[in-house]
Amino acid sequence: MAGFDVPIESAEEMVSHIDGPMKDSILKLYRSALTVGKEWEPGLANVTAPALVFWGVLDPAVPIAFGEKLGPALRASQVVKLDCNHWTILERPSEVAAALEGHWIQPND
Repeated sequence: MAGFDVPIESAEEMVSHIDGPMKDSILKLYRSALTVGKEWEPGLANVTAPALVFWGVLDPAVPIAFGEKLGPALRASQVVKLDCNHWTILERPSEVAAALEGHWIQPND
């Protein structure tokens, strides 16, 4: 978790929940893509549920530009850009919760 701003206690907690089937499915998912995400993008047009995207602007693994493209591809109500790294929910729980609550109470078009 080095470089991802995850406190050691949180990293240890996350790792404790990873079992064999989870590890296998994650590895298969990432190994299935030559360019992670590119192969999945066309399917985003099929998403019909109201969407919200939140992204860490300091994410070293997946830059904010990906999140900025993902929002319109999902017809998301907004892309919430958070001043954090890859683990937005861990790093900015209050801001993510507020964004989700705001998203959930909006009337659907």
